[in-house]
Amino acid sequence: MHIVGFASDGLEAVQKATELQPDLILMDINLPNGSGISAAGRIRELSLKSKVLFVSQNLDLDVVRAALDAGGFGYVLKSSAESELLAAVEAVMLGKTFVSGIGESRFQPPHGRASCNSAAFRGEYRIGRAALTVG
Repeated sequence: MHIVGFASDGLEAVQKATELQPDLILMDINLPNGSGISAAGRIRELSLKSKVLFVSQNLDLDVVRAALDAGGFGYVLKSSAESELLAAVEAVMLGKTFVSGIGESRFQPPHGRASCNSAAFRGEYRIGRAALTVG
């Protein structure tokens, strides 16, 4: 995987996702010029192939649900990123929903996706071509 771009806020994230069409977007929740949740919803409308993986410190279950409902494929806590980010990226790239450290079993995956967490995921996946990081 290689990083094809960076965005510093929600508006730029939508613009870059449209322009670059990355396979994966790593996005924070709290962004200037629009939240990551709003940006993910807009990206889903404009760029169906891009998968959004949220990386956030926010533990609020309502925020996690909103992030997944907006089109996010996963949610990794920043405090767990060192141990779970790779598994989350692999799961998301396989089209599964990944939620770390929050109680994955509390969530029904949106959009008819399978769910998974770091303990359950042990598959292999050669990651696609491009990632965009936001935040």
